[in-house]
Amino acid sequence: MSDEFPRSRKMLYYFGMILSIIGIILFLSNFVAIFTGNIFNFNPIVPLVGFFMIAIGQIIRIIGAKGIAGSGIILDPEKAREDVKPYSKAMGGVIDDVMSNFDTKSANKEIIKIKCRNCGTLNDEDSTYCKSCGEKL
Repeated sequence: MSDEFPRSRKMLYYFGMILSIIGIILFLSNFVAIFTGNIFNFNPIVPLVGFFMIAIGQIIRIIGAKGIAGSGIILDPEKAREDVKPYSKAMGGVIDDVMSNFDTKSANKEIIKIKCRNCGTLNDEDSTYCKSCGEKL
């Protein structure tokens, strides 16, 4: 399978997203009707239909993003790896972009050690006494 999302999965993803948005609008529409003062226009079925449209839309969107096996509907590890390949490659690219913005030069700070004149142990730069023998540095 290629690293690109198949067209059918893209369409499923966007269809699920649109279905969820319509569900949110339906779910919230009754609350707007209640707060505008038209309490007799309340229909208890509309928010319930909107709620189920949100749930179904999200399920379809996940299947579109990760594929049937990748989303866990079919339990086949080989097919799941194949289905999730474009999705994980995209997420890996995002992580790669984030990691490239970190300043790695500050991590390579030079460490300075002071050698004890008494025992020869290397101590940290800000130490006053030797960590091995206790003598003043």
